[in-house]
Parts: sequence; C-alpha cells; structure tokens
Amino acid sequence: MSRYIAGPALTAVAGIGLLSIMDGLIKLAAASHSSTQVAAMRYAVGALVAFAVFRALGTPWPSLAVLRPHAWRSVVVAVTALTFFYSLATLPLAVALALSFTSPIFIALFAALILGERPNRSIYIALALGLIGVMVVLGNELTHTDRVGNTLGLVAALISAVAYALSMVVLKSRAAQDPLPTIVLLQNAFAGVLIAPLGLINWTMPAMGDVGLFLAIGVLGTAGHLCLASAYQRAAASSLGVLEYTSFAWAVGIGFLAFGEVPSASTLAGSAFIVGGALIASRHARETRAPDVEIGP
Repeated sequence: MSRYIAGPALTAVAGIGLLSIMDGLIKLAAASHSSTQVAAMRYAVGALVAFAVFRALGTPWPSLAVLRPHAWRSVVVAVTALTFFYSLATLPLAVALALSFTSPIFIALFAALILGERPNRSIYIALALGLIGVMVVLGNELTHTDRVGNTLGLVAALISAVAYALSMVVLKSRAAQDPLPTIVLLQNAFAGVLIAPLGLINWTMPAMGDVGLFLAIGVLGTAGHLCLASAYQRAAASSLGVLEYTSFAWAVGIGFLAFGEVPSASTLAGSAFIVGGALIASRHARETRAPDVEIGP
C-alpha cells in the first residue's frame, strides 16, 4: 500500500529537531575542546549507540557490496561534520545555522543530477522563500568578517552545506536498499574511523561533565539520523530537503531556552519566510504519494 509523504515529513522534522539540539551541545563542547575532538567523540559514541540498535533489532550483517557505497558516503559525512563543527566553534550559532540553510538548494540540485528527480514549481517557490529568509537573517553578519577565523568559519559552513546535501541524496539512493540500522551504523562507524586521527592529534582530557555531554551528542546524533534515514527511505529528497529550514525554528527555541537569546526583528522576519517555505513544501508533500519501499529488519 502506498504511503503519503506527510509521515516522512514529520519524521524528518523530528530528526532535524534532534540534530538541532545536538548542535547546541556541540557549541558548548567546542568551547573547551577542538572541533575535531568533538567530531571524533560524537561519532565514537554514535557508533556504539547505533551498534546497540543494530544488534537489538537482529539486523543481518552487511555484505561487502553494501559496505562499499557506505564507505564512500562516510567520506562526505566526515567532511560535513568537520566543516560544520568548525563553523559552530568560530561563528555565532545563528550565522552558522543560517548558512547551513542553503543545503536544501543543493539537495534539490543533486537530486536532479543524481536521482533524476524533477521538483515541481511549489518546491522552487519554497526554496526561494527559504533563501530569502536566510539572507534576511544574515543581514549585516556577512559584512563583519574582520577576523580570519570568521572568514574561514563562513567558508566552512558553506562547504558543510554542500557536503550535507550530497550525503542526503546518496542516503536517498541507499535507503531503498539497506536496512535503517545498517545505514546509521555504517555512517557512524566509517566516519568515526576517518575523523579519529584528527581528534587524537588535538586531544584534551575531558572532564566528567564533558563525558556526559559527548554521550548526549552521540545519542542525539544517532537518533536524529535514524529519523532522517527513515524519512528519506519513503519520500523524494527534493521535497524533504526544504524541511531543513525548520531547524531555524528549533534554533530560536534552543537559543531562548538554553542561552537566553531573544531573536531580533530581522531574525523573526527571516523565520517567517523560512517557515512559509517549509509549509509550502509540507503541503506539496501531503499531495504527493511515495512509492512503496520495503524496510529492512
């Protein structure tokens, strides 16, 4: 029986929310540890949690043919993590997240080039509204790049957006073939192996409180990617990509509740465009059917 995309859309929003909370914790951890160490710990813990889920569900061990494409995707995932974590460490949270909102544009582009998807006009309208919202939120931030670290952070955030988009489209191509626990386990394990040497080079001994922080980051990251893998397994990548803009709403809430940050007028105006784009995408999602996909054990 065919499934409507509304379910995957809600699942994607939940996954984005979990990852947004993780971003806030990463910002805290990066204040006392290098971004490479934070990334290494995030994937080390994530791999352990993903392995526990993998074994608990009795998922069969992947074959060599399954390992190869995930090994390639893990390179993109590692690039995404390293560049995004660096941008979180060097830029204000709102700026880093605003630049990450360009990823749906690249998702739509890669989905057309790699998967042959053809987004309809409503998706392009949603993308345009989201992009306008991003530019409003950024405001004068892009002109204040006096420090080299800020400039590198801006570049890193944009590279992260492109790499993230590519990883999500590759995820879509594998989600119809591989069980969800396998996808998330291999993503965490392979990326962790790639990032570990960089984390060890810049290692500083974490305090007990930091250990709990790293554990929370790993659990949230794994849970968020399980949600996203489930969503991308059942819906078009171009449609779900626009929902990345909802992370702005999560960021505003997290910033207010955790850090006492009150959004400015430009931030609220930008969020109106972003949420409007997400609503248009969601309406398109409810009107579109996704093909049946067998979900692995």
